[in-house]
Amino acid sequence: MKKVFWAALCLAGLLLSACRERPAPDTVLVFLEETRGCTVEENGRRVPVGEDAVFTLRLDRGWSLTDTDYAGAFDISVSERTATLTLREVRYPTRVGLCLASRYCTVTYEANGGLPVRGGALRESRTYDLALHARPNTAQGADLFVREGYTLTGWNTCADGSGDAVGLGSRVSVPAGGVTLYAQWARWSAAEDFTWRQTQEGAAVTGYHGTDRVAVIPERLDGRPVTSVEAGAFDGCAAAQVVLPPTLLDVTPGAFQNCALETVTLFDGIRSVADGSFQNCPALRTLRINAMEAPFGYAWRKESCYADKVDLLILTQGQRRAVFYGGCSMWYNLDGLQAQQALGDGYRVVNLGLNGTVNSPVQMQILGAFLGDGDIVIHTPELSSRQQMLLRTAMGEQDDKLWCGIENNYDLFALVDLSTVEGVFDSLCRYLSQKNARASYAQIYRDEYDQPYMDRLGCIPFFRSGTQDGLPDRVFLDPALIDREAMERLGAYYAWFQSRGARVYVSCACVNLDAVPEGQRGNAALLDGLLQEAVGRMEGVALISALEDYLYQNEDFFDTNYHLVTQAAQKNTALWLRDLRAQMERDGVWEGV
Repeated sequence: MKKVFWAALCLAGLLLSACRERPAPDTVLVFLEETRGCTVEENGRRVPVGEDAVFTLRLDRGWSLTDTDYAGAFDISVSERTATLTLREVRYPTRVGLCLASRYCTVTYEANGGLPVRGGALRESRTYDLALHARPNTAQGADLFVREGYTLTGWNTCADGSGDAVGLGSRVSVPAGGVTLYAQWARWSAAEDFTWRQTQEGAAVTGYHGTDRVAVIPERLDGRPVTSVEAGAFDGCAAAQVVLPPTLLDVTPGAFQNCALETVTLFDGIRSVADGSFQNCPALRTLRINAMEAPFGYAWRKESCYADKVDLLILTQGQRRAVFYGGCSMWYNLDGLQAQQALGDGYRVVNLGLNGTVNSPVQMQILGAFLGDGDIVIHTPELSSRQQMLLRTAMGEQDDKLWCGIENNYDLFALVDLSTVEGVFDSLCRYLSQKNARASYAQIYRDEYDQPYMDRLGCIPFFRSGTQDGLPDRVFLDPALIDREAMERLGAYYAWFQSRGARVYVSCACVNLDAVPEGQRGNAALLDGLLQEAVGRMEGVALISALEDYLYQNEDFFDTNYHLVTQAAQKNTALWLRDLRAQMERDGVWEGV
C-alpha cells in the first residue's frame, strides 16, 4: 500500500509540475457580436497575444459604426460602406459588442401659420446625412415658408413655442423616430410706429415710437426693404426684445442706445453692427443669430469643428463626462483613446480644447451650460495665453477662429451672457465681412493631406512626427501673466461649474522651454508657486500638477510651439492621467471609475 501511495503521489507531482510548466497560449480568440446594420467578414478569429485584431464590416445602406464596448483602445475607419475596426493590443479572449447608428435622420418642418414657398407643402420632411456631423443643421426656412407681416425667427419642437427652440440653420438633436419642428413667427410692429426715410438700397429706420415688449422691425416699409437703422432711432426704447429683419444690412452706432433691451435677434446676412450700436443697454444679455447662408469657416480654419466638439457634450447628457478643456495644447496633445482606456466605462472622455488665442469666457459659458452631476472638468490653461488666463475677456480679431466654429451652430452663442464679454458685435461683423466664400453644412474641415481635425472624442487623430524649423506662436514664463484679479474671474467660472455638479481639476499645459525668452527660462518653479497660491484660494478646486513636469524641448513639437509630436503627446497624456488619478484617489472618487 505504501508503494502505491508513493507512486500516486509522484504521479500527481509530475502532473502538477507539467501544468505549471505549460506555456501560456500564444493566441487569443476575439469575437464580434452580430448586430443590426452590418455584416462582419469572419467575426471570430485568433490573434497573437498583444497584437491588433482587425475586422472588416460591410455596412448596410444608411448605417455607420460609431462605437464598441472593447475595454482597450480601438480605431474605426470607413471607406464608402466598408468599415475597418482595429482593436489595439489584444491580450485576453474577448467578446466585443458593436454600436451602430443610422446614418440618416428625418426632420419634418411645419408651416405653423405660414404658407409654402413656390408651390411647396405646409409640411416638409428632409433627410440629413449624419456621416460627418452627429447633429444636423436645420433648414434656414426662406425656401420653405413665408407669412405676410411676420418674420420667421426660428423653429421649435412645439407649435406654441414651449418646447426646445432651434435657430434657423442651427443644430437639432434627432431621436430615432425623427423630429418635427414648427415655424416660429414674430409679427411685425405696426408701420405707423416707425419713422423712416428712403435710401438708395431701400428704407432706413430713423425712429420708433411703439410700446411693444418685443419690437419687430418690418422687412418692408411702404414696399421698400428695410436695410438700415440710423443713430438714435430706438434711443430710450422700453422693449425687452428687438427682432432685426433678414433684409437689414447696417445698424449705425447709437441706434439702440439707452434701451431696456434684454435680447437681440439678428441674421448673419447683416453687414455692419457695432458694440456702439447698443451703448448703455445694461440689461442686454442675449444675442440670437439666425443663419441665412451656409458656413464660411470650413473653407478656412480647422476651428470650424468647434460645434462638433460641443455636440459630444450635448449628445452625452445623463452620462458622466471627463471634459478636458484648454487651448490647442489640449486639442492636439490629449490622446483621447489613451485617456478613455484609463478612465474606462466610468467616464466619457470629451476633448473641448480649441485655440489659446480665442475668447475663453465664451467657451467656458458654453461648456458650463451642458455640465451635470458627476462630471469632471480638467482645465489646462496655457500660461502664455492672455485669453486662457482671463487677462483678456473681450472678443477681438483673433476670434474669427472661434466664430468659424460657432457659425455651424449659432444657438451656442445664445448661451453667452453679453454683459460678461465686450466686443461681441464688432467681432461678429469682422468675421461676417470675410464671408466671401461659402461651404456646405455637410462639409468637414480637413487639411491639405485630407486629414480630419477631430476624432470621436474631440482629439487630433493623425500621427505627427518631425519638428519644423522656426516654430510659430510665442511662449512665456512671465509671472505677470498670473494676475490675482484675472484668477478670481477664472475661479468664478470654476465655482459655476461646481454648482452644476462638476468637479474641477487644474493641470498644466506643455511649455517649449527652448522657445521661452532666455531671461524667463528659470521661472518654472516661481510660476508653479504662484499658480498653487492662486488656485489654493479657490474653494473646491484642486491644482493636480507641477509645471516642471510639463517642460519640453524644441524636438518634442510638430508645427507650432504648442503641438507636440505624437510620442510626446502620449507621454504628456500619461502625465495628465497620473496626476488626475492621484487627486481623484485623494478625493475618494477614483473607485467609481
